[in-house]
Amino acid sequence: MEVTTGAVVVVGLGNRYRRDDGAGVVAAGALRDLALPDVRVVTDIVEPISLLDAWSGADLAVVIDAVVAPASVPGRVSRCAVCDVAAGSEAVSSHRVDVAVAHALGQALDRVPAALTLITIEVADTGHGVGLTPPVAAAVPEVVRMAVEDINRVRHLTEC
Repeated sequence: MEVTTGAVVVVGLGNRYRRDDGAGVVAAGALRDLALPDVRVVTDIVEPISLLDAWSGADLAVVIDAVVAPASVPGRVSRCAVCDVAAGSEAVSSHRVDVAVAHALGQALDRVPAALTLITIEVADTGHGVGLTPPVAAAVPEVVRMAVEDINRVRHLTEC
């Protein structure tokens, strides 16, 4: 599943059957519905190590994931670069291998995108079940707006 050079890939991480952990999947699905040209949306990744296949060769990868953090504010959205995220930090992902670790491995294997943005949504409930809690569901439009901004910014830079 290699991405052609110049493409944008949006990855929604998470498990839609673990309540708010599916926030990345829901937000990426909303981006898919926008049908942006030259943007591929991937939502079948549960473990971030699979990112290597999804983002290799892309000009931009936008990764959207749920965040489990102490003193969390459910529904709070943040944008960061992978260098802002400490590998293995419990505040970054609800997964065993987080995005920073996957990126570090990708660098060693020369399988990283030219640019990477991580958009996180702080979550309240990652128990079994479907559907997002109200504050997390309310954050999805903000995540979509931020992702579209990033996509447009990269496109503008490559057009200049």
